[in-house]
Amino acid sequence: MNMTEIKLICLDMDGTLLDDDHATVPPRNIAALQQAAERGAAVAIASGRAWSLLQGVNAQLGVTRYAVLSNGAAVLDVKAGKWIYRRAMDQKARRIIISQLLEWGIPFEAYCEGENYIQADRAEQVLASALSPEFAQVLRTMSYFPEDLNAALDGKGVEKIHIFHVPDELRRQMLDVVEACGPLAVTTSFGDNMELTAPGVTKGSAVQALCARLGLGPDQVMAFGDAGNDLELLSWASWSFAMANASDEAKAAARYITGTNREGGVGMAVEQYLLNT
Repeated sequence: MNMTEIKLICLDMDGTLLDDDHATVPPRNIAALQQAAERGAAVAIASGRAWSLLQGVNAQLGVTRYAVLSNGAAVLDVKAGKWIYRRAMDQKARRIIISQLLEWGIPFEAYCEGENYIQADRAEQVLASALSPEFAQVLRTMSYFPEDLNAALDGKGVEKIHIFHVPDELRRQMLDVVEACGPLAVTTSFGDNMELTAPGVTKGSAVQALCARLGLGPDQVMAFGDAGNDLELLSWASWSFAMANASDEAKAAARYITGTNREGGVGMAVEQYLLNT
């Protein structure tokens, strides 16, 4: 395989591209990705987040061409400003799950058509659950806070429900509720969180669909990740890199290991395998 044939670089965010504040892209990553883009590689965000929560990251990179969002439930052509596709959750399942989460008092948010929604009377609980103070500010400024979340989402395509923390004593019950709602994809990206999407949604399947549209194969894709929602993508891309801080599962799925997110491991790999070839 020839690294000079890389045409798409897919980037997970938290624990991968971003520093530990979950908001800042290390300078080494920015410089390497901008040089890669100048060489003709398209840079793609591959995130569990909604698009509204990635505006700061997109501005820092300056070269984002595509965005795979909500674990692959939506794909955006950033340059054209057009959605390539969305795969929404079943409306009835979404209503049941949200009602149960509100009853249990578990912090969560809903990603819908590129935006983030948090029920108003749960806002402070959700913001306190954010991964960092910096990311809490992103949530505060870039989210909608309706009084009745389920009502606000009716008639819209919900891409993902992100549950920040599922207590151990409720995890089995939560999975039972999800199972009773019909087929849904369940994954995790940190700690005891839980992420729910339509069945079959993964970053890997979304990137494969994007590549089919672009006429690219796995040997033309460079991918980076660190957690459970990256496994399918890391397994599929021929040039896949797990971060040194990644989970054991992510390291097993990837073909290579690079540095930590804190030291600009993405930039290190792009430099070594693409820019210096």
